[in-house]
Amino acid sequence: MITIKQIAEKSMTEEKRRSAKNDIFAFYIGRPLSYILTIPFLYTNIKPNTVSLISFIPQIIGFVLFCVTHSISGAIAGWFLFFLWNLLDGVDGNIARFKREFSRLGSVYDAASGYMACALTFFSMGIAAAHMPGVFSQILHLDRELLIIAGGLSGIFTLFPRLVLHKAKTATGGEDIGEDLMDREHYDLFHIVALNLKSVTGGAQALMLVAIVAGITDLYTICYFFFNMLVMLVSLRSILKEK
Repeated sequence: MITIKQIAEKSMTEEKRRSAKNDIFAFYIGRPLSYILTIPFLYTNIKPNTVSLISFIPQIIGFVLFCVTHSISGAIAGWFLFFLWNLLDGVDGNIARFKREFSRLGSVYDAASGYMACALTFFSMGIAAAHMPGVFSQILHLDRELLIIAGGLSGIFTLFPRLVLHKAKTATGGEDIGEDLMDREHYDLFHIVALNLKSVTGGAQALMLVAIVAGITDLYTICYFFFNMLVMLVSLRSILKEK
């Protein structure tokens, strides 16, 4: 019988643990649940890359649900599908490390799924805010279209620095570019707070549920619009500064 402890031991080195634990929700909630979900997969011949491809499905369905629903219950169902993606995002890596089944494209599949989630998470909340206006948007008389645009741009803000970072490394051959952004183990308090707020597998997803239940998806959307824009600008400055 495969146990959660065995999966944890094989999928999490001490070095990785020190880095991952700074993302509080993802480490203490998402990762343990992903171990549980991994167990039935280990009794099959399903490959890690297949799980990565499967993980696209719940987030796409979740996004469509956000597009058509006008109720809190529908939005919660959409959130649950994004949370299911979150767990599957951990399952593929758990399987790969447990069975020692690695491939050159494994990280590409995993990253592609994560990039889509970054865009769709905030876009979905912008749509939810437009469909279910809260007190914040009513006080400020915000147009529903503006909330959708803010959500869409917020998702773009999370992706743009990643694209610039990859291009900068490819164009210059400088593997140390942006290393201060990637070294989570040595984050100071400011960077830990920022990580937990912006992570779509962590704090951003937890607050997403809170905002839906509390009826403040509009406040969530506007706050993350400015927060993600600020993080993008700070990240770009770190990536593009001359050494």
